Amino acid sequence: MKEIFFTSALLCILFSCATDESKDVLSYNKIGASPSKNREIKTNEKATQDTIKINFNIEQFEQIGGLKIDSVKVLVQNEVIDRTKHINAEKVNIFIDSNTIQFKSWNFQDSSDLKLAWYNMLDCFGDYCESIELNDSLFRIDTYHLVFVTDNSIDWISSAQNLDSKDWSEYLKKEKFQTKYRKIFETRIDEPIRWYGFDEKEMTLKIDEND
Repeated sequence: MKEIFFTSALLCILFSCATDESKDVLSYNKIGASPSKNREIKTNEKATQDTIKINFNIEQFEQIGGLKIDSVKVLVQNEVIDRTKHINAEKVNIFIDSNTIQFKSWNFQDSSDLKLAWYNMLDCFGDYCESIELNDSLFRIDTYHLVFVTDNSIDWISSAQNLDSKDWSEYLKKEKFQTKYRKIFETRIDEPIRWYGFDEKEMTLKIDEND
């Protein structure tokens, strides 16, 4: 009888130990945070990364211009064009050494929206809202600007330093596959405005001989 009692007691102890070991193996306190907490962290990190998307192709531009871009950040400054109805807009600050380049691009649903935006831009151009007459050859400004106007978009590059217009023409050609421009103008610092035509065959800028 005593042997049966001791055998039963021993089995109970062994069963109890086995149960405790199983609980230890499944304990999240020993293997880290709970799965739900891990999911929350990943979700928050992904949401933060996806909040702002920049479409500017850094690698493409560096290959074209032979310049190293330090960083690209979203530009929140509004322009007069933003008041006009448009499909979407991309505006970024591009940091290269000590210079900051603003790249701004708008796409429009139809030609009437684009035309309104274009003439509003000419009527109130730059930080001091200066007026530019279409094809005027005398306009000057103390900052650099390069503007491309197509049938459905306006691309505007500006900087405190003069830039190479060929680099931007090549970049837009490869990124947007444009083959025809309505108007292109460039203002180099303290120089008269330049109006360009576009050689569709060679895909290069040229001084507009009609102006």
